[in-house]
This record gives sequence, C-alpha cells and structure tokens, in this order.
Amino acid sequence: MGKKSSNKFGPQQMPAAATATAGVPRPSLEKLIPVWSASFENASKVYQSFDMSLDIHVEPDWLRSVCERFQSDGDTDLARWIEQFADVCKELVRFKERLCDEASERWNEANKLASAVEVREQVIATEQQALEVERAALALAQADFSGDQQALAKRKSELLAAERSLNMRETNAQAGFVEQNEDALRQLEDRQRQMVQQHEIQLQRLQEEKRQLDSELSSVARRLAEVKFNCTETEAERVSQLDQREHEIKQSKMELDRARSRLDREWSEIKTAEVEMEQRIATEMAAERTSHAQTIFSLESQRDRAWNKAEELKKQLADMQELKLALGERTGREILEQLDSLTQENRVLKRDLEQSDTAEFQRENEYLRNSKADLERDLSALRPELDELRRELSSKRVASTELEAVAREKRVLEQHKNTLAVHIDALESRIEQLTSAQKTQTPFPAMSLMDSDREYRASMELEEVPDLKLFAEELQHRIAKAEKHIELFYPLEDIRVLLGGLSMSQLHVFQGISGTGKTSLAKAFAKAMGGFCTDIAVQAGWRDRDDLLGNYNAFERRFYEKDCLQALYKAQTPRWQDTCNVILLDEMNLSRPEQYFAEFLSALEKNNRDERLISLSETALPNAPTMLHEGRKILVPGNVWFIGTANHDETTNELADKTYDRAHVMTLPKQDHRFDIKKMEPVNYSYRSLRKAFDRAREGRKVEVVELLKRLTSHAFTEQLGSQFALGWGNRFEKQALDFIPVMQACGASSGDALDHLLSTRVMRQGKVTGRYNVGVEAVRNLKDALEAFWVETNLDGEPQKSLELLDADIRRLDGRS
Repeated sequence: MGKKSSNKFGPQQMPAAATATAGVPRPSLEKLIPVWSASFENASKVYQSFDMSLDIHVEPDWLRSVCERFQSDGDTDLARWIEQFADVCKELVRFKERLCDEASERWNEANKLASAVEVREQVIATEQQALEVERAALALAQADFSGDQQALAKRKSELLAAERSLNMRETNAQAGFVEQNEDALRQLEDRQRQMVQQHEIQLQRLQEEKRQLDSELSSVARRLAEVKFNCTETEAERVSQLDQREHEIKQSKMELDRARSRLDREWSEIKTAEVEMEQRIATEMAAERTSHAQTIFSLESQRDRAWNKAEELKKQLADMQELKLALGERTGREILEQLDSLTQENRVLKRDLEQSDTAEFQRENEYLRNSKADLERDLSALRPELDELRRELSSKRVASTELEAVAREKRVLEQHKNTLAVHIDALESRIEQLTSAQKTQTPFPAMSLMDSDREYRASMELEEVPDLKLFAEELQHRIAKAEKHIELFYPLEDIRVLLGGLSMSQLHVFQGISGTGKTSLAKAFAKAMGGFCTDIAVQAGWRDRDDLLGNYNAFERRFYEKDCLQALYKAQTPRWQDTCNVILLDEMNLSRPEQYFAEFLSALEKNNRDERLISLSETALPNAPTMLHEGRKILVPGNVWFIGTANHDETTNELADKTYDRAHVMTLPKQDHRFDIKKMEPVNYSYRSLRKAFDRAREGRKVEVVELLKRLTSHAFTEQLGSQFALGWGNRFEKQALDFIPVMQACGASSGDALDHLLSTRVMRQGKVTGRYNVGVEAVRNLKDALEAFWVETNLDGEPQKSLELLDADIRRLDGRS
C-alpha cells in the first residue's frame, strides 16, 4: 500500500468487455461523460482509501471528444467497461466501509470484555488487600496477647521470688538469731567462769549489749511482722488483679480464636471463590478467544478477498494511468487527427508498395541472408574439427616420447613380476600345507572332545522320582541346602508351581524385583536334581542366534562354540543324557529374546521332540561331532530347560506376547518364609523317571481337567473376555493346562490354585487384560464378578487370589485411588 501500481492495461482485456456488453443500446454523451468522470473519481477514492496516492482528473472537453470518437467508430465496449468499473469501485468503497464498521464493533466488544476482566481483577485484588490487612491486624493482636502473657508470667515469677525471700528472712530471724544468741551466752558463761574476777566490767558491758540486742531483735521481729502483713495485703490485691487480668486475657484469646477461625473460613471461602472465578474467567476467556479467533479468521478471509479485488482494480487503474501517460499532454482531438493522417499515409504507402518491385528485392535479400547463415554454420562446424586435428597432432608428438618411457618401465615391471611369482609359489605351497593340516582337524574342538573324553562317556547311577507330592516336599528341602554357603527358603507352593511348569514347557521366565532369588532358584534346582546349570549372561547388543550359539569361520574352518551350544551337546552325552539340566539366561530381556532366541522358540513348538533341531551351518561340516544331525544340526534335548530371569526397569525390554505364550511364567515375591530344613543325602534323579511321573499324573486326571476347561470355555467369564477385552485362548492354552493342572494336583495343590496361576500368567497378565487404558472400570468389575461366580459355580477350592489381586489393582487405578 502507498505505492503506485505499475501494471499495464493491455488491449487483450478489451474484447472480454466488448463481448460482455454486445447488443446493449448505445448510451448518449450526456450520460456517458458524468458516468466516466464519476468512475475516475471513484477509482481515486478507492486508491486513497487504501493509502495509495492516485488522483485522476479528466477534462470534460477532452472526455467529450473521446466519447464522440468512440461513438463515431461504433465502439461502445469501453464505455460499458468504464460503467462496470465505476460500479465495482463504488462497491469496493462500501465493502471497505462495512469492514471498517464491523472491525470497529469487534474491537469495541473486545475492549468491553477486557475492561470487564480488568474490573473483575481489580475487585479480586481489592478483596485480597482487605484480607491481607485483616491478617496483619490479627497478627498484631496475637503479638500483643503474647506480650501480655509474657509480662504476666514475668510478674508472677517476681512475686514468687519475693515471697520466697521473705519466708527465708523470717525463718532466719526466728531460728538463726536465737542460735547465735545462745552461742554467744555459752561463750560468755565459759569466759565468765574462767575470768570472773578479771572481766566483771566486760560482763556488765556484754549484758548491756545483750539487752540492746534483745531490744533490736524484738524491733526487728515487729518490723518483719509489719512488712509481712503489708506484703500479704499487697500481694493478695495484686493476685486478684492478675487473676482478673488473666480472665480478661483468656476471654480476649477466645474471641481472637473465634475471629481467627472465622477469618480462616472466610479466607478459604475467598480462595475457593477466587479459584472458581479464575476457572470461570479462564473458560470465558478461552471461549471468547476462540470466538475472536473465528471472527478474525473470517475477517481475514473477507480482507483477503477484498485485497484480491483491490489488486485487480489496481491493475486496471494502472493500465488506465499508463494510457493517460502515453497520451501525454495531447488532447484527444489531436490524437484522432494524427491517427486519421497516419491511416491515410498507410493506405498510400500500401498502394505504392504494391505497384513497385520492392517485393522482388525483399525476396532476393531474404535469399542472400539465408545463404550467409548457411555458410556461417558450415564455418562454425569446421573450426572445431580443425582445432581437434591440431590437438591430436601435438598429442601424438608427446606420445612418441612417452612410449619410450613406457617400454623402459615395462622391462622393470617384468623383473618385479618374476620376483613376485617366486614368492607367490612359496605362499601357495605354504597355504596348501596349512589347508591339508586343517582338513584333519574338527571344526568343533570342544564338542568333539566330549565324544572321546571318559568323563562324558561314563554313565552313572540315577534315582527314580518318587510320588510327586512327596517329591515336591523333598525338593523344597534339597533346594534349601543346594548351595554351600547360603540357605534358600522357597514356599512349597512355589516348588509345586515350578514342577507344574517343568511339565508344561521347556522355557521358563522368572520375574520379580531384584533380590527375590530368581537366579538362585534355577541353579539350586539343577544341583538338587543332580544335573548341571550353564549360566549365560545376556548382553544388551544381542541380535541373532550367533550371539547365543557361536559362529562358523569359513577361512579357519572352525566353529566358535559358545557355552549354550556346548551345554546342549553336553546334555546328550551318556553322562548327562538322563539328568535334569538347566541353561540359565540371566537378565534375558536386556536384549529381545524374539531375535536371539527366535529359532529356539520355533523349535520348542514342535510336538515331536526328535525334530527340535537348530541348524549351525548351511552345509554339512567335515569331521563333525557324532551327535550332530546331518553333520550340521544340534538337537534341543528334552532334559534341558531354558530358564530366563527378567527384571522390569528402564534398562530392559518388554517381552513380546509370542515369548510369554510359549513360556511358563513365575513371579517370585520377596522370600520371608522360613522352615526347619531336613538333612538329606545328595541324589541324582533320572529325567526319564520325572517325565514318567508327569505322564502318570496327566493320564490320571485328564478327564477332570478337560471337563473343567469345557465349563470355563462356556462360562460368562470367557464370553466377557472375548466381548469386552477381545481376548481368548486356543489349542496351546488347553495343551498347557492339560500338562500343568494335573501335575500341580499330583504335587498336592488344588485345581483352583493351578487354574488361578494359569489365568493370572497367561490370560490376565500385565498389559494384556490388566494395566490396559482402553477399558472402563465397570468392565473390569464385571469381569471380576464373573470370575468369582465361575469359582463358586464350579466348586473350586479357595479363591483365584492371584487373578483377583490383578483385577483389584486395575479397579483401584481406574478409580483414581492408586
């Protein structure tokens, strides 16, 4: 704004106006001249309203001559266009005025709202100042009251000290002076007996002094009595005044307490009102801001549209202004006369041109120009070729000298080649010797050693697992004494859950806070059973199975065997093939098991235990250990359980559902359960006998468990899990329940305890049902009621304590009480 427009008014805009006004009757000059003048005036007003300097002033005579000229030529398009332009200018002025009025009204409304808010804030500030004054007065009154209490206490202490002083003086006067007189008399009598004759004069004088002392003593006693009497009356009066003052102070204190409580209530009410007012003001201000934002947005849209129209009009005005500048100071009549003369001259020149030979000359000139252009193109094409030939000639001269130098270098390189060929032959022979030596070596040195070592080839005596209930009790005591320097106390319930999990899955997850004995339980179980435990510390950077098993180096033809791979092979040797062994994955969720343990998760899902194979290489390796399948695959034997410990903090990863669904999960609380440990001789239990005990328990209680699962599947609890939480279970859960529940019952637990453990760890674990934020508290309450109803209807022992604790925690969290 404020700058003159430089847009051109082109003749290409004229036909559109002419087309739009075709067929309209031609207006008279008396109507056209005022309309055109008003159009230019309106255009000037529009420019000035937008702070742009433009003042269009048209002479009426010149305008009349222009109108006559256009009417004589039969062109009315410009007149129609100027009329429409005048209407548009008027509408723009009115539109801007409406916009200004509307903006001023909005501005006034905003100022009123701001004034109202300021008045409210001033009222609140005034009330706060008055409240602060009342608080200051209350503090002064409390200070005065405390000062009066201190003065009263000080005066009481002074009176008590004076009273004690008077009592002491009276006591001394009554007792102390008599004793002194008696001592003096005894001394005088002694001296009198000794010196009767020599000191008669002194005796008389002493007697006189005695009388004086008696008189003084009596006068002192009278004065003491008078002082005591006066002091007693004064003290009594002072005490009564103090009591009266104390009573008044107590009354004042009670009034101050009442005033303070009243002021506290008023202050709390004021604070509540202030908070409510602030909230209401904030809400109103937010609504007003939103309304103002919408209004501003609409105004800005209207303003943008108006500016677009103004820009179009500005362009048109610029074209008109340019037309005026092009015309200069000449009048329209002069321009029309000059146009007529030029038109006549043009007609004469055309006739002369048609009658002369100029056209032939022009054709010849054009032909010569084209020929010149062709020659110049040929010349420009030949010049690069000439330059190229010159450069090629100079390069060939240089190449002749370079060829001689290359020949000399070739002879030197041939000598070096012969020397290198000798060295290469020596290296090839050395590599062939090394390769031949390695062909006789095994790629698995540690595992091949197990094939020949007597320690792994010798078998050992193993004990049969007794009745599972008795075995669980014995195992509790054996685990407690499994470690040499520490006693481990695990409840019998946890031992039963552990045995049920061993029958259910080869993968276990022990979770809980640090220090609950997760690692110790895994190691102690292996020792108590007579097997071995391989401890593997999982690292945060593990990404694939090579981090767990090792990798094959093709150049060295050697497999770098890690502890896990050696433990899998060791469990298949004759010494350990019938023992219960453990591979401990300590802190297994420092990295993602779904990556480094993926092949094991897939292998453990196979029903045929002989097909649980892990490939170590793509092809068979020569001289492989005897128990590798096809010379490249390691079997995951059934007598090995993978036990992983998992802490949940900022350094670990959350286990995926596929890991949880395939594993048996135990949450170990802090152990504070102690018992008297029975001394037992160490034994080595047979894995096959443990598996037979599991099979017997499964076969004996299969019908009962199947019926329990049918009732659970058809109950409202399962229906709510599916409808409210989109959860259910399939064949894997039923298979695990058929393995887990019978063994738990055989170990002495109830079917309710076993089912509660499965539901709490498999179905309602954290993040699957509980701990979710997309469900309502009512849905969780209904699920809890359905679970309790199922327990009652099925006559299961006890209550589903673990599952109910999870649901209660969710209800408290959703209610906002946790």
